[in-house]
Amino acid sequence: MTRLVLLCLLSVLPCTTIAAVLRLAVGLDKPPYIEHGGSTGLESALVIATLNLAGHPPKVLQLPQARGLAMLKSGQVDAMMSLAPGAADDVYYSQPLLYYRNRAIVLQNSGIVLRQLSDLSAYRVASFQNARLLLGSDYRQAVSQAQSYDELADQDSLNRMLLNKRVDVVISDDMIFHANPTQRDLSNQRQAVQSYALFQNSPRHVGFRNAQLRAQFDNALLKLKSSGAYDRIYQFYRDKYQLPRN
Repeated sequence: MTRLVLLCLLSVLPCTTIAAVLRLAVGLDKPPYIEHGGSTGLESALVIATLNLAGHPPKVLQLPQARGLAMLKSGQVDAMMSLAPGAADDVYYSQPLLYYRNRAIVLQNSGIVLRQLSDLSAYRVASFQNARLLLGSDYRQAVSQAQSYDELADQDSLNRMLLNKRVDVVISDDMIFHANPTQRDLSNQRQAVQSYALFQNSPRHVGFRNAQLRAQFDNALLKLKSSGAYDRIYQFYRDKYQLPRN
């Protein structure tokens, strides 16, 4: 015990850093937010840095979202990232970590101008999986009248469909769209795109089983932001993927 106290006194970090590893559920790879089995990526890096600052070094467990939520509810993991508000009951949600930016994306030379959701009804539209459940009733009504509508789990397929003019509009988080390696059409030409902000940005939270852990995370997130480390992590991934800034 004396040795433990001495180590704490000599350490720059408080004794609370000597703690059980926190089991963190992370979703499947989704650059730029999640990479390499969940250990890197913009969102992963922000969560891991915040947990380390809070004194809870995480053990990353990469899981499909439904399984991760089930394990969080049953106590098999301590926290889970990438949660939208209200994703599950009996979970303590952190302050927003970042915001996903769903956009309607078209080819710049298409001549398409989108001012409101109802404009989508005039075009062939493809979107990410479960978009009809997540983007609201006005969106559901608009795409129900579209020339065609598909939802796909694979971002690469969405990019290819737009770049090769198989659809007119793709609904995607614009950072995910631009981080995807497929940015050229079948003739190997890079196609410029235009994004329309028809949707509100969507916050993403870390969910905890324990209210005290949530409070410690929120406090550490404030410190990460005030130190400038949050912005440096964000800038690193923007530069890595040459992501849009607006």
